[in-house]
Amino acid sequence: MKIASMAHAVPRRVVRNDELIERLMAHEDNTVPALQRPLLRRTLREMFRATGAVTRNHRGSDESAFDLGLQAARSALERAGLRPSDIDLLIYVGVGRGFLEPATACLFHAALRLENATCFDVLDACASWLRGFDLAKRYLDAGVYRRVLILNCECNFEEYIRWDIASVGDLERLGAGFTVGEASTATILEASERDDYYATFRTNGSAHTLCQIPLPNTPEFVPDADMAVQRPLRFFSYGRRLIQCAVDQLDRQFHADARLQDLTPDVVVGHTVGVATSQDVVRRLGLDPATYVETFPIHGNTVSASLPLGLSVAQDTERLRRGQRVLLMMGSAGVTTGFVTFRF
Repeated sequence: MKIASMAHAVPRRVVRNDELIERLMAHEDNTVPALQRPLLRRTLREMFRATGAVTRNHRGSDESAFDLGLQAARSALERAGLRPSDIDLLIYVGVGRGFLEPATACLFHAALRLENATCFDVLDACASWLRGFDLAKRYLDAGVYRRVLILNCECNFEEYIRWDIASVGDLERLGAGFTVGEASTATILEASERDDYYATFRTNGSAHTLCQIPLPNTPEFVPDADMAVQRPLRFFSYGRRLIQCAVDQLDRQFHADARLQDLTPDVVVGHTVGVATSQDVVRRLGLDPATYVETFPIHGNTVSASLPLGLSVAQDTERLRRGQRVLLMMGSAGVTTGFVTFRF
């Protein structure tokens, strides 16, 4: 499999930490008592400092997730020198979506006029893009399709963020949402004879309660009557516990896999939820820190767009060049972890 082209699009509006803090402090849903508000402000600032968050991009009133997705897709087609009719399959991946039914891919299929393509959605939290990437590889190897477009629009901040904080302690499950940035990415894949591709995934389903966006009917799918059900269609994450679980699982998975341990990657891209976390994973896996592409300080946590965004930024800045060995790492809600390596 060959990556024919990549492109990304981010909203124009750059949001700094202080702006988010002030929005939260003034928000009508924030009911933290006056005496605790100085502590709330300090805790948020310390959280941003500890994660390495500086800026992120959020949509303005004149921007939509759909337009950003079209921008990324059209840029990828142009870079590859392809027409819409050259695409055989569109896979829409990611948490950001307009519908549970039909597939969000259908809207982009129509707008891009992919007359020869079929399409569907893949959803696995932040691992969605990597799942779609691996699935596309299987289709291409089997000769089912010649070219696959993978698209996502992780533009979810205003829709999924929670401002209804009643105490400083609420930041344990709601604070991670304020590190989320928005981005859309498009990746076009083609079949190739040699790519040195390898992928491995692991899931610990018992940790599913650590990070969720519940639906209104979530209580119907909760096996434990004592499990607390959070606010529907709003994001929450027990960030520290989730990170610890995912990092430990990545560590075990990597060191149990001889093929991964034999790698000497030229470029490493991970799902980055904080600079310190990325550095910890790189250290524990014995990778060269100089090979890691870090997008978090500028773009924040871009959910399933983080891996393709990192690849696109690396290519645009000439850190990623043809023939280099790439290692992708993912730790996602679920908890799902995954590694994919290939020759770019």
